[in-house]
Amino acid sequence: MKSSISMTTPESAAALDAEARRYRSITRPEWRSLTLAGLGWTFESYDSFLLSLLLPVLALQFGLSKAQLGLFTSITAAGQITGGIIFGWVSDRLGRVRTAMLCIGIYSLFSGLLSIAPNEQWFATFRFFGALGMGGMWTSGAALVAETWHASRRGKGGALMQMGLPVGAILAITIAGIVSSSYGGLAGNGWRLLFLIGALPFFILFFVARKTPESPIWLGRRASKKQIAAAKSELAAPLATTNVRGLLLAFTFIFFLQYLYWGVFTWTPTFLLTVKHLDFVHSLKFVFALQFGAIAGFLLFSALVDRLGRRPMFIAYLLVGAVAVGVYIVSTDPLALMVAIFLTGFGVNGIFAGAGPFLAEVIGNTASRGLLMGLAYNGGRLGGFIAPLVIGALASTAGGFTLGLATTIVAFVAAAIVVLLAPETRGKTLE
Repeated sequence: MKSSISMTTPESAAALDAEARRYRSITRPEWRSLTLAGLGWTFESYDSFLLSLLLPVLALQFGLSKAQLGLFTSITAAGQITGGIIFGWVSDRLGRVRTAMLCIGIYSLFSGLLSIAPNEQWFATFRFFGALGMGGMWTSGAALVAETWHASRRGKGGALMQMGLPVGAILAITIAGIVSSSYGGLAGNGWRLLFLIGALPFFILFFVARKTPESPIWLGRRASKKQIAAAKSELAAPLATTNVRGLLLAFTFIFFLQYLYWGVFTWTPTFLLTVKHLDFVHSLKFVFALQFGAIAGFLLFSALVDRLGRRPMFIAYLLVGAVAVGVYIVSTDPLALMVAIFLTGFGVNGIFAGAGPFLAEVIGNTASRGLLMGLAYNGGRLGGFIAPLVIGALASTAGGFTLGLATTIVAFVAAAIVVLLAPETRGKTLE
């Protein structure tokens, strides 16, 4: 036994770690957990981005102001906050896979109901209840991937899951384009069909979930009566038995990222129409640039995060995003805008690639990981609740609209400060 240990040199350990990060080393359970969580997140992203894409149409359909349109997005954020916390707790009891499917069923049902909403009140109600499932899907899916993937490649797994965010947005843009072409626009029943399509994910992912194994960590905790008792005591007094500093760092980091995301992406189509004076088809090209930039950001993050660490990747992405948003706000040159928006997607969207693994690692080992990840990520969505209201309220004039988007620069700086205060968690073992 001693001789085998002495043969493990730092060089051989590094070689083994590098080999473990390779794609061919990824196990079948890891791929299956990623498939369920990634597709669940992709379809949620479709539903979320569809709303921002349809804001101009809904304004005409229901006769709403920009501030009222921002309320739709804030209601979505409120539902996601609530659902993420509730279903984080549920996932600690029922398991990650079953909770994920429950949440997919909820957001699929209420997306379908949005297609028959007769007025803005019913639309807001259906949106809120659907958002409960959206918030819960991320929490259960991120916990499943974090607990299933090996520590040496957990960052890669989390990044690949999060890539569902831009893929879902591109799916929304593509389907919206097809429906718009078929119906001669999205007004009338065109926008309703888009939400009806959002009811399909449950039927697609039901068969995926049946073949997805449960988190081995969750199964191990369930099998231990002692740890179940510990989980109950954590629920009764979570702040007394958990890493409070880690939880606060996770919450504030996500708060500023959510402010950035919802502030920039929610208003991009409307900003391009009203301030940059681009027609809808032209602005749609810029939105595509945003999403393809995000995909590039996710892919690069997945390739480097387990090698370089969480902190340097976060700082680099925040820097790229801040510069890009600054150019995006002030520039009127089409080429400069195209490049800046691509890099905005790369930095602002791509940084979410590290959210799931980072939260699981910085919060640490606990029987209530689902609940605490839900508190951190979905509680942090308060930033997403505030941003659309702030920017929508300022958007009555072109100058006000620009000022509203400029508030995101402050959020970039604040997020960077949080990263510098947080520990490096690369390779941390979860139990």
